[in-house]
Amino acid sequence: MFLFLNICVITFCYTQAYRFDYVYSQEADGWLKLHQVPTTWEDAYLNCYYEGGVLASPENENMKLALTKFNILSNCGIYTGVHATFGKGAYFSVKGIPLSRMPVTWAPDEPDNSDNAEDCLVMLSNGTMADTKCSETFPYFCYISKEQAKEELNACGTMDEEYSLDTRTGSCYKVHRSPLNWTRAFVACAREGGHLAVVNSIVEAQIIATLWNNARPHFVAGKYNRDIAFLGFKTIENKFQWMTIHGQTLAAAGYDRWSDGQPDNPGVQNCGAMFRNGLLDDNNCDNTLPFICEKDPASLLSDPLSQ
Repeated sequence: MFLFLNICVITFCYTQAYRFDYVYSQEADGWLKLHQVPTTWEDAYLNCYYEGGVLASPENENMKLALTKFNILSNCGIYTGVHATFGKGAYFSVKGIPLSRMPVTWAPDEPDNSDNAEDCLVMLSNGTMADTKCSETFPYFCYISKEQAKEELNACGTMDEEYSLDTRTGSCYKVHRSPLNWTRAFVACAREGGHLAVVNSIVEAQIIATLWNNARPHFVAGKYNRDIAFLGFKTIENKFQWMTIHGQTLAAAGYDRWSDGQPDNPGVQNCGAMFRNGLLDDNNCDNTLPFICEKDPASLLSDPLSQ
């Protein structure tokens, strides 16, 4: 495999507005977002999916030019959405475009399929490609096309109609019925522009519980409890101290009503959840459960750091 530096620093010029964290590219005819923190190919794929986009690939000359233009450090490789994880040697983009239809120029001595274990493709700033193990970590770009962005933003500042605004709290909520572990759930909410829900009052607990009960359980393969959903709190170091993801104790946040007998397994069940009756539960962070996201209606339209 070609050797790359995995740390990139890139500055963009904004030409059109979509989301504060996406940059419009005329060449790509859509919006690109650089994720500078290197990650595995699977995590890159999932993160782009959670944001409503796709892991960017040089599917045509214009997209290749866009990725080359923004990836300005010559020794910095970026993951592309091109992979052969479904079948050895059968490379396709995440949108199903075969590699044979892409304007690919290989880096010297590439592809080499080292150890018969390199099923993902990375791209240098000069546009050349190399294969690599999908478990290696690289920065990557997510892409949202104009077609994806044509839909009108709803009251929650997103095209995702599963988010609903409640005027009593001023927050938007979404129930994810497909189970993830707590860490994956945290990332999924973050990529949607929100966070795992934090309960700040009895009223908010009732709102979330109502949404949770109205979201009828649907069948997803696997063993998990369909009547418990992860929320945004967990133990931090001290296994007896529960903190929200915003750094407050549950009492300081405004809601600390546990179900009878809960928490019942300190030090083992370190992540927070809620029963359908609105009362709190401790759960194993590695369990897969439904989860509830919360977001500020304006969070995708402006940079929170500038407010």
